[in-house]
Amino acid sequence: MNLVRSFISIFLVALFAVSIAGWFWAGGQPSPQSIGSRVVLVLCGLLSVGCFTLLWSAKPGTAEEMISPTAHQS
Repeated sequence: MNLVRSFISIFLVALFAVSIAGWFWAGGQPSPQSIGSRVVLVLCGLLSVGCFTLLWSAKPGTAEEMISPTAHQS
């Protein structure tokens, strides 16, 4: 499970880095295009950070717990 999380994490870090690079690139565009580009890049960066946080804060469970969490309670 950690291997999958690691691969997804690498993708999310790369996505965040591209968002930062795009922010600087968008600064050279005309004003209306710059504003639109930067809004999308900020959303992309924030979502990638949020996904990274959720990815590593989730606790993996067994398949039985996911199907019926009350099955093992007595």
